[in-house]
Amino acid sequence: MSVTLSDVEKQEADWLCCGNQQAREFLTFWREYVHQIDDIIDGDTKGPEAILNAFMLAAFVYSQPFYLQNIGALRQIAVNCTNAYADSVKWEKTEGWRGQFADHYRHFASEMVLAVASICGGYAHMRAISPVLREMGWNEHHNAKGEPV
Repeated sequence: MSVTLSDVEKQEADWLCCGNQQAREFLTFWREYVHQIDDIIDGDTKGPEAILNAFMLAAFVYSQPFYLQNIGALRQIAVNCTNAYADSVKWEKTEGWRGQFADHYRHFASEMVLAVASICGGYAHMRAISPVLREMGWNEHHNAKGEPV
């Protein structure tokens, strides 16, 4: 199983992971996995084969060498990401603070990226990554008026 990255995505991943190839491979699989889950939840993925592909991808995500070497730190992050995403899905169609919460917490999977950045480069590296990652997440999921897309 392989997931391909553009040259720019490879450069970004190398920066995030301080050049750690195993960390990059883990994050590449993680990114694809959470995107496939989101596509299932949003109804963009249809049919048993496509849905089963996301389940199959889990076997690759959670058996990556980097994940296994850091399972004590990363498993709880995966659980927290799932929990936050579940809250986001539950409240995404509501008004007020719940809807605002849902809009922000749908980006919670980036906490895995920050955990990997911290493992690879320490707290200062994670802090350098954090604002860049959050701005990218916001810009990818909002229009010029700040409305969710």
